[in-house]
Amino acid sequence: MSILFRYILCSFAIPATMCFLGLCSLTLLFMSFDLIGACFDPKSAVTFTVAMDFIGGTLSMYLEWLLPAVFLLSTLYTMWQFCRHSELIAMRAGGIGMMTITAPIVLTAILAAAFSFFNTEYIKPEAAARAMIIKNSDFRATGRDPLKGRAYFEPMGRFRIVIGEFDPSAPETLHDVRVTFFREDGSQSVSYSAPEARWLDQEWWLQGGVKATYYNELDEIIEPPEGVASHFTVKQLYNVNISPRQIVVQNSDAEFASAADRRINRKERNYTGLTRRQKHEDSYATYNHYAAPFSIILVTLFAIPAGIASGRQSVFKGILLALGMFLMYYAITALAMMLSNNGWIKPALAVMLPSIIFGASAFILFKKLR
Repeated sequence: MSILFRYILCSFAIPATMCFLGLCSLTLLFMSFDLIGACFDPKSAVTFTVAMDFIGGTLSMYLEWLLPAVFLLSTLYTMWQFCRHSELIAMRAGGIGMMTITAPIVLTAILAAAFSFFNTEYIKPEAAARAMIIKNSDFRATGRDPLKGRAYFEPMGRFRIVIGEFDPSAPETLHDVRVTFFREDGSQSVSYSAPEARWLDQEWWLQGGVKATYYNELDEIIEPPEGVASHFTVKQLYNVNISPRQIVVQNSDAEFASAADRRINRKERNYTGLTRRQKHEDSYATYNHYAAPFSIILVTLFAIPAGIASGRQSVFKGILLALGMFLMYYAITALAMMLSNNGWIKPALAVMLPSIIFGASAFILFKKLR
């Protein structure tokens, strides 16, 4: 790593870190009034773990919005400082190209975009859901308690699973389970109830003593067919071809779902008959899940020339330019989403449209740099 690379990276990392910590602190300040009040409520379940779960889950929800703002402000400041102290002129006079000068900042933005995607795919689904459980319960739930009174409805109506309790972080084991199979006319065929169901070797097994209840076409309980038992020690559910993850997805908030979970949810919802608008909304949300982290790189690319302009001409002009483009980016994003949801443009094009417009704008601004 060259001395120049380390110097530019350090010059950028310090304001970026301070900006990140500042924006996170402001976010937590506005979101933590309820937490502070709950600390004085004797009925609340606030402990250090609960507080950290709430804070971490809150930050995971807003991280994809905070990081673009962090890179916008810190890039503006860094480039303005280079121009203000004539360092940029010295580097350019020494034959160093703009790509070399801005490489540390752009590479950092790429790493931040990767981290943002990792957050939305692997951290946010569980952390944000836990934070919302804590908040919605007025801090009387820990967010780590097992979910109670849940169910899974097979999209084609072949069976239904009623679950007394299960842990979303370990859905391979379900407690107090009742599995009901239905005939094609919608009437119940047979129900199996057991204290526990476990996912073993890609199959569901009822354990702990299984009771079978049989029904006729009028949903009346009847005696077991001849040669068929009504009680089992264990029972393999051959026809329940769903994974534990599908149960978790159906009992989770789609707003926090990962891209993989969105695909599962979309596949199941297709069987129930999605409207055209719902299909467009699902497609846009899935594509945007991949595109959203790219906004960090995009914001950084047009903040670099804006920061140089502010250093050479006026700080106010550069800041206004960058902030204006930043707000316009999200305005066009909202407009594209509306057009996509109404079916006027394809969801994939709607997701790419803001990036195409502002990527071209950033390229033009770079070309104008001398």
